[in-house]
Amino acid sequence: MQETLEEFIQNLKDNKFAHAHETMEHQWKIYKAQNHPLTKLLKGYINGATAFEIARRGNMDGAKRLWSVYEKYLPLLQNDIEYYDLFAEADRLLQELKSERL
Repeated sequence: MQETLEEFIQNLKDNKFAHAHETMEHQWKIYKAQNHPLTKLLKGYINGATAFEIARRGNMDGAKRLWSVYEKYLPLLQNDIEYYDLFAEADRLLQELKSERL
């Protein structure tokens, strides 16, 4: 999971939002099959990254809908979860992107 989050973060920094989505989606599928408690948080991050890819393609309404899914799951970001620091860094980047692009 650490490598996935690090790759996700780098993809966000590089504005490779579709790659960020794919990176996180792979981990989400693994966690979903295991009924892991972080599954829904991962789903939120997937939607957060995808919102910026959709915005890049000119669909601002769709981007805002996807962003709202991210925000729906954001309360699951608690400081006692595994890899909190990396999740928090990804959230910081996503929030910066939101202020710039949505």
